[in-house]
Amino acid sequence: MDRRLEKVLSAFDRAYTGPICTAHDWDARVIPQKTRAIVQKYGLEKTYNPDHPINTDDNLADTFFRAGMELALEVGVLCPDTERVIKVEEKEIARTLQESPREMVVGSGFDAVVMKHRLPEDPYVPLVGAPLCLVVSEELWVPLVVGLVQKRDLVDIFFGPSLPTVYGRKVRSGTPLETLVGRYEIELRREALYRAGRPDMAQIGSASGVTEYGQLGGWAALAGPTHIANSLSPAELKAPFASFHKVIQGINFGNRLRVGSNSYIGGYAGTSEGAVVLNIAVDLLYSTILGADYVTSNIYDARQFGNCGREGVWANSVATQAVSRNTHLMRTKIINQTAGPCTEMLLYETAVAYMAVSVSGASKICGPRSAGGKYPDHLTPLETWFMAEVFKSCAGMTRTRANEIANRILPKYETQFGNPPKGKSLTECWDLQHQQPSPEWAEIYQRVHRELVDLGMPLREISW
Repeated sequence: MDRRLEKVLSAFDRAYTGPICTAHDWDARVIPQKTRAIVQKYGLEKTYNPDHPINTDDNLADTFFRAGMELALEVGVLCPDTERVIKVEEKEIARTLQESPREMVVGSGFDAVVMKHRLPEDPYVPLVGAPLCLVVSEELWVPLVVGLVQKRDLVDIFFGPSLPTVYGRKVRSGTPLETLVGRYEIELRREALYRAGRPDMAQIGSASGVTEYGQLGGWAALAGPTHIANSLSPAELKAPFASFHKVIQGINFGNRLRVGSNSYIGGYAGTSEGAVVLNIAVDLLYSTILGADYVTSNIYDARQFGNCGREGVWANSVATQAVSRNTHLMRTKIINQTAGPCTEMLLYETAVAYMAVSVSGASKICGPRSAGGKYPDHLTPLETWFMAEVFKSCAGMTRTRANEIANRILPKYETQFGNPPKGKSLTECWDLQHQQPSPEWAEIYQRVHRELVDLGMPLREISW
């Protein structure tokens, strides 16, 4: 039996035999109380330091790791479909940490890339998956993707965007139209990647399927270990049947597995310190329970609907460093910007947040989430390429230097979180025919790029 399948089936058995717990009790009592108690036990209360938005204290990161391990062992993961808790033992996590891959190859031919475990300040250049599952209209989807993936040195793995319609019909989750859009998206991917000259890119799917139906509908066309099945679970520390469906589908077709979940500052975990502890538990538990080849675990600030403010940047930096220093797990992070295309704020948010996770040891990122993903067709190749350039170019930078740069940039945008600029849509600031930004968007990028280089960020200039 496939080792991953063995782990998944063992966990699924426990979804019927574990301790009983309602979803309400899990959210309102178990997660808040257990997380708060462990934060207090390890003396981690009020360790967030706004003057150091990127953590530089290795001892602090290691203490958070120990706290996250204890939370993982004490709490486990809830299966809301059975209202049972899937508990794990320390030896299971230890075996997972020993067996998890340190690196893997995805994609093929000229587009084969190597993802590796990275340490904080690691000079190995990490990978970029793009874009996120932002909604893009059916008629704009292919030309946008063609432009977005043309930069082979910047975009390594293809993920989104998502389709709101299929053959003009609105996609509703859990309906036959979601199953259909899963296949339809694969068709559009093939066309776009062929036209861009990158048919062998690794792909993550499915961007348009909110439930398991979207992935089940089309993923058979992307069988094999060069592609990545995707299974993201709801917050916090839950694994519904849908997560198991997606994982087993990926195993059935021999894919790599990307599994994970989020934690929230201001959510059930409470403070930024609580979110960090919970986030570390996500890495340990989802690797163990759902057989992940790599984990995506992200911390968002519920007050800002993003994670580019000081607390979000700090929390993601600590959580990334904690797991990077104490395991060889590969992880990806997602950054949620709040400003839209054709704005300075979007570039500033991108610069700080992606620099932070790069120097903290992330193996890959997925993005961008321009304007928080709130508006359709609010995504352009330019911020995607800029995101990738920041993330890759900062590999090897010291956290101390990154902190200095972050403290110079944050004041330029952090007062705007209450009302971030919407910016402009794809067709308003990007020429799809010639695949280049509008003069206004180009001027904003060039001005911010020069400013960041002057501050010490080692960015190359992007051409189009």
